[in-house]
Amino acid sequence: MTVVFLQYLALLSSDLTLFIGRFHPLLVHLPIGFLLMAFLMEFAGLIKRYEYLAQAVPFVLLLGFLSGIFSAVTGLFLSDGGGYGEDLLNLHKWLGISAVLLSLAAWLLRITLYDNPFYKRIFRVLLTFMMVALIGAGHFGGSLTHGSDYLFRYMPEPARSWFGVSEEEPEQIALIENLDSAMVYPHIIEPIFRARCQSCHDPDRTEGNLLMTSHAHLMTGGDSGHLIEPYQKEASELYRRLHLPDRDKERMPPRGRTQLTADQIKLIGWWIEQGAQNETLVAELDAAGEIGDILLSLTQSGQHFFDRISVPYADIQMVEAAINRGFRISPVAEGVAFLQVGVQQSKKEITSGDMEFLLPIAEQITWLNLSRVSFTEGAISHLSGFNNVTRLYLQSTNISDEDLAQIEAHHHLEYLNLYGTDVGDAGLAHLTSLRQLNSIYLWQTNVTGEGVSLLREHQPGLLVYQGSAE
Repeated sequence: MTVVFLQYLALLSSDLTLFIGRFHPLLVHLPIGFLLMAFLMEFAGLIKRYEYLAQAVPFVLLLGFLSGIFSAVTGLFLSDGGGYGEDLLNLHKWLGISAVLLSLAAWLLRITLYDNPFYKRIFRVLLTFMMVALIGAGHFGGSLTHGSDYLFRYMPEPARSWFGVSEEEPEQIALIENLDSAMVYPHIIEPIFRARCQSCHDPDRTEGNLLMTSHAHLMTGGDSGHLIEPYQKEASELYRRLHLPDRDKERMPPRGRTQLTADQIKLIGWWIEQGAQNETLVAELDAAGEIGDILLSLTQSGQHFFDRISVPYADIQMVEAAINRGFRISPVAEGVAFLQVGVQQSKKEITSGDMEFLLPIAEQITWLNLSRVSFTEGAISHLSGFNNVTRLYLQSTNISDEDLAQIEAHHHLEYLNLYGTDVGDAGLAHLTSLRQLNSIYLWQTNVTGEGVSLLREHQPGLLVYQGSAE
């Protein structure tokens, strides 16, 4: 009878019932607390020292039942607003209702037949089943709100292995192998939605009755109407919501969720402007200028060095040894294994032995600043071992043309500063194979215009600074 009545109330769909339903997350914790307390007090009362707790069990159970009724009613009102996966919702709903009904049965048994040893055991069995239903309802409620993997997402080892929970990697947007043959929606736009939007708009949790798991569902829209107006990004609801302030309740994704990057939003806007089609090739659309650069960044060749290369963390003892030798060492960014290395102010000379202290961590060194020092014989030869260097500062040093041969195999090198050195055109000849090099500083060197022209023939986009200091 109670269930039928609750179902009848749930059918009263209106703004008022949805308003009341929004109190469910607040009220649902009351019955959880009361029923858990009743369960613990009953079994703690088996210990002579805590026998007095058993006297309060009927009262706490009654509070749990009454608050459970309010929680169930608001939950049914909330579910009537839609936006939740049917399977998970039904599990949460019926386990919750079961917990409430079991608490009522347990309370009635407690105040009537509890003195009979047989019914006392039945009472405790009912309490146990009530707790199982309560835990299940709580788990599936959390899954509705936060996703099906919410409870076990960060479970550490070895508990993950004990419970058979597989390690799930965070959603990553795969790189595109061939940009010209890639289709815009399946290969570029849909992966963005899958990584950033589908946790709230998949069959398990369709907020706003909006599914974003296929192009067809996306074009259908949800409670707010059509999400996308092809060829009109400014008129598209999706594009508007992506640009709302993070505190706005209509912001997509909402505050607290992983946000789309500026480039991802630009790609979505470009896709809408080009017609928001499902199976259009990138090569068939206008992708000039900034959009072309963003698309290139989605390929392996267009990735930043830190995204393309992965290294283990350096041995801390080796780092400390190099610091004690006169180097300054720190991570290039928080949570990154790559290091930036400089020279302490008191150190004016670098020997071969000094460089040898850096070799054990050479794999991790990507920014190397050896400026304003004098290299002793044999020291510069060790530069060939720093293959992951992307920025190399050698300004105001005694480096020579021949010494630059030590970096001609540094294929990740992007920045090179040779300001105030004796390097000339012969030295630049060693740099022609450095395809990633995009900036070089040559002010106050022996380099001529002819040498620069030769270097630019191999790297057309190279920025050469000859007229001013860094």
